[in-house]
Amino acid sequence: MLNFSQAPDGTKYPIPTEEDNARERELLVKITKEQRALGRKIVAVQGLGFVGCVMATVVADATDKDGNPYYFVHGHQRASKRSFWKVPVINSGVPPVSSSDPEVPQIFHRTVVEKKNFRATSEDSVYSLVDIVVVDIQLDATKPSFGEAEKGYCDLFAFREGIRTLGQHIRPDCLVLVETTVPPGTCEKVVKPILEEEFTKRGIDIVANPPLVAHSYERVMPGAKYVASIRDFWRVFSGVNQKSIELCHEFLSNVLNVEEFPLTQLDNTNASELAKTMENTYRAVNIALTLEWARFAEQIGVDIFKVRDAIRKRKGTHDNMLRPSLGVGGYCLTKDPVLANWAMQTLFGLEGTLEMAIRGVNINDTMPLHTIEIIKTVIPELRDVNVAVLGVSYLENVGDTRHSPSKTLVEFLRKEFAKVLTHDPYVEAWPELDESKVESDLKAVLPGADVVVFAVGHDQYKDLSPAEVLAICGTKPLIVDCSNFLSDEKIAEYKRLGCQVRGVGKGHIV
Repeated sequence: MLNFSQAPDGTKYPIPTEEDNARERELLVKITKEQRALGRKIVAVQGLGFVGCVMATVVADATDKDGNPYYFVHGHQRASKRSFWKVPVINSGVPPVSSSDPEVPQIFHRTVVEKKNFRATSEDSVYSLVDIVVVDIQLDATKPSFGEAEKGYCDLFAFREGIRTLGQHIRPDCLVLVETTVPPGTCEKVVKPILEEEFTKRGIDIVANPPLVAHSYERVMPGAKYVASIRDFWRVFSGVNQKSIELCHEFLSNVLNVEEFPLTQLDNTNASELAKTMENTYRAVNIALTLEWARFAEQIGVDIFKVRDAIRKRKGTHDNMLRPSLGVGGYCLTKDPVLANWAMQTLFGLEGTLEMAIRGVNINDTMPLHTIEIIKTVIPELRDVNVAVLGVSYLENVGDTRHSPSKTLVEFLRKEFAKVLTHDPYVEAWPELDESKVESDLKAVLPGADVVVFAVGHDQYKDLSPAEVLAICGTKPLIVDCSNFLSDEKIAEYKRLGCQVRGVGKGHIV
C-alpha cells in the first residue's frame, strides 16, 4: 500500500519508493552537470517552508548584468507525509504557500517553468552536488506550560539531524549559510561541531578544511510584499571564519538588492544570532506594553488607539509604538525571546533570565483570554453560545496560521463549551488546529451567531457593513472588535441596529 502526502487542497502525492529515489539521484547528477556547463553555481535550500520556498525562488531569479542566472537551485524537502507534497507542487510551478503578494506565483512560474533553474527534490544526495546550502529548517520553541514562557526550551533534534545530513554529504568547500532563526550560539556550538564530526568520519582533515559556516537571518513578512521582504530588505550576516564571511558576502550580494539595502556584517555568528532574537524581542515587548495599557484603557473608558495615535505624533522617539490586538502570532515574535532565554541558560550556562522579554511573551500569549473576558462581560455563561471567529491567520491579509492567537481563542472558547465556527478568506487549512474547519464563505459561519469576533483585520471584513453582517446572522449578536477596524461610525450603526459592541482597548464604546 502506497504512502501519501496530502496537500492542503486535499490532493494526495505518493511518497517516493527506493526505485523512485534511484532514478531521482541519476536525474540530479544530470541536471547539475548541465547547469554547471552553463557556468552556474549550484545552491541547495534545505527546508521549503514559508521562508525557504520563496528564498529559493529569489536565489534562482538573481541574474548578472547580462541577464544570466547566477545559480541553479535545488530545493530540498524531506519525504514525510506531512511535507513531501511541496515537492511535486513546486515542480509544477505553483507556490506551496498562499499570499496576497502577486509576485509570489509569478516568481515561482518564472524560475520553475520559464527559466527552469529551480527544482525541488526529497533526495539527500543532492547536497553532495552543491556549492552553497541555505538552511531554512523550521526551528521552534516549546512552551510546556501555557502562560509560563520562562519554562520554554528549544528542541534542536530535527535541526541537528538536518545539519548532520549536510555533514555526511557536502564537499568541504561548500558554504553552509544558516538562515533559520536560531538561539544565539547555535552556529558556533551546534552547527560547526556537527560538521566537524561528520567531516572527520569521512576522513576530511578539518584543520586544512574547516567547515564553512555563515549566518544571515531573514526578515520575511508573508503578506503583500512577501518576495520584497526577502530580496529588497536589509540583511545582517556573519561567519565562523574569513572564508565563510567572503563567500556569504558574495552570495548575498548576487542575490539581494544590496545597492538600496546594504549588508551589515557583525563580528561573529553569536552576534548576528543575538541580533535576530533581540530584534523580534523588541517588537514583542513593544506590543506587550500596548496590550497592558489597552486593558487599562478599557477599564477607564478610554480609546487606546486614539491615545496611541496622539503619542505617535512624537516623531523619532515614539512613532514606532505598535498597536494592541487579539494577541501576537507568527513564527518569530512568539518564540524568539524564548530561544534567546534558553540559549542564555543552556548553550552559555549563564544564570538568570531575560526577565522583560519573558514577561512580554507571557502577556502576548495570554491576551486572547482577555477577549473571552470581554465576551463574558455581556454573556457570562458561554456553554452552547454560537461564536463566529472571523480571521484565523496571525496577520491581516495573509494565510499564515503559525502561532495565531486565534488558535488560543478558539481552544479556550471550546473549553467553555461554546460552539465555535471559523472563517478566513486566506486560509485553506489550519494544521495547528486540525479539528477546525476554516470556512471561506461567511454564510457558513454567521447564521445564528450570538457573538461575532473580528479577530483579524482582513480587508474583506473591513468592507462589511453592519447591515450586511446582521442580514447574514439573522440575529443581533455581540460584536467584538479585536483589530480596531470598526470606526466609531460603524460601532454606532451596530448599536442602532440593536447589537452590543465591545473591543480590545475600546473603553469608550461601552
